[in-house]
Amino acid sequence: MKISKITKSLVAGCALAGASLSANAGVVATSYLDVQSFGIVAYFDAALTDKVSNEQLAQFITVSSGQRSSSTSTGFNGAGLPNTPAFAPTNDGIADGVFNCVGPSCGLTGVSNNSLVGNYNTALNLHNDSRDNGYSYGMADAIVSGSALNFDPTNPASGMTYAAASVGSNNSVASGNSDIADSLTTVLNFELNGPTEIYLAFTLAYKLIVDTVKSADIESDPTQVANATASASFQVGIGSDDSTGNGGALGVQRQLDDGTVVYLNEDDLEIVNLVSEADDFTGSNTGVTEDGGVARSEFFRLRAGDFQVSIGQKSTARVSLVSAPGTLAIAGLGLLGLAAVRRRKS
Repeated sequence: MKISKITKSLVAGCALAGASLSANAGVVATSYLDVQSFGIVAYFDAALTDKVSNEQLAQFITVSSGQRSSSTSTGFNGAGLPNTPAFAPTNDGIADGVFNCVGPSCGLTGVSNNSLVGNYNTALNLHNDSRDNGYSYGMADAIVSGSALNFDPTNPASGMTYAAASVGSNNSVASGNSDIADSLTTVLNFELNGPTEIYLAFTLAYKLIVDTVKSADIESDPTQVANATASASFQVGIGSDDSTGNGGALGVQRQLDDGTVVYLNEDDLEIVNLVSEADDFTGSNTGVTEDGGVARSEFFRLRAGDFQVSIGQKSTARVSLVSAPGTLAIAGLGLLGLAAVRRRKS
């Protein structure tokens, strides 16, 4: 018995749906934040003309306590590394996060523990290779070292967070997370008959890749649904610490409507975003790459006493590639058509 035209079309639809259930290229998200130096700059006056030397800063500011950590996690189709922290033995020591890669393409990436420190071009090339070759992995790495409040320009504080995720086959998800955290208690001391206040800002030099991409075949295939997000951030916070009854006075820089700069007293922790970037497949979808980024916070007025300083750096990446709902419906109709053929034959 001949198969009807309707049944033929259903079978064809089923074959089309089956053909679209795999992709030959990739969906990728990368967040690479490599901080070459983090430190402070300070002046004795609000006009910012009388600079405090590194030697004077070392005399004025000491870190009395603190904790430093880095952590990583990964995932690929339900397998991977759970959140795993690593702690530094001292508040200015090395916290080397666990490098991890999970997924069938890990052996192709060439990435190993700390191999991407300072390797901006390598990270960018891997991002593009993953898209073009359909790599599949979830990957993360992190490391931080040096004094968070650095007074020696020859030994700057530095840290890297790297999170990347890539999928090259349908019905797959991948993720990576990387974090660095410092929590410090600092003491600001002035010599007798010395200055009464200093004006301090945090500075940052870094390299950055925050980008999501998908290959052209996935972009043009309506039967594929691709999602990806990537983000990177670096935050620093400062506030008065009155836990021992010796909280220092913190003044926060504000500009009035007439352009006048004033310093308002503030007791709460002031958070400043020195880096805050994100990308996904909505909007302009341009991503961000910076091979020589620099940033500086506003200035804070500090008077003698105790302060708390928090520093956080983070990278995240997520990707997924699944069949569109309509594709699954076509496949279902195709199966119904095959069943109808069998009934007609019987």
